[in-house]
Amino acid sequence: MHQKRAAQNRNLFAAVEPETNDNSATLAELTDRKNHRSANHSDRGILDKYIPVYHIELVRERTIPIEPRPAIHNPDDIVAILQDELLKADREKLVCVMLNAKNIVIGLDIVSVGTLTSSLASGREIFKSAILLNAAAIILSHNHPSGDSAPSREDAQLTERISKAGEILGIKLLDHIIIAEQGNYSFSQAGRLP
Repeated sequence: MHQKRAAQNRNLFAAVEPETNDNSATLAELTDRKNHRSANHSDRGILDKYIPVYHIELVRERTIPIEPRPAIHNPDDIVAILQDELLKADREKLVCVMLNAKNIVIGLDIVSVGTLTSSLASGREIFKSAILLNAAAIILSHNHPSGDSAPSREDAQLTERISKAGEILGIKLLDHIIIAEQGNYSFSQAGRLP
């Protein structure tokens, strides 16, 4: 099996003509080489028969010391975990807290680091780690470096989009919490979670 795969790989790589590093070649010579490669259909045929196969890994970057690993019961539990991380930041950071079926934290992902007044993220980035960790639910949290925890229109729109995406994926959005020096805001406690 391995010998067959090795032979296929040799054939595949042999079909791809290496690029030249000949700096003395004229533009006409380089164009002729390109046209020759394009005209050689057998090379292209070999490449068209293979599909790249990938594997995805989730890599632990660091840990935050908390003993024991907490189950989340209310927004204050999330604030206790994230306030040091978020309050010291000079730009907005969006964090996705991933939970198992018993609401125990199984991981954190800093999804984006934005500017002083905004952070950009799409559902794709938010749910990527949650899917890889087989999370049952997520809680979003971000900071407001201005100190005011009142949600912006963009915060509300993000919460609505992620809640809808989570329903489709089977990963529930439990809350979106804004952490700021003048207080915190929970979409869930405010009754604004879709």
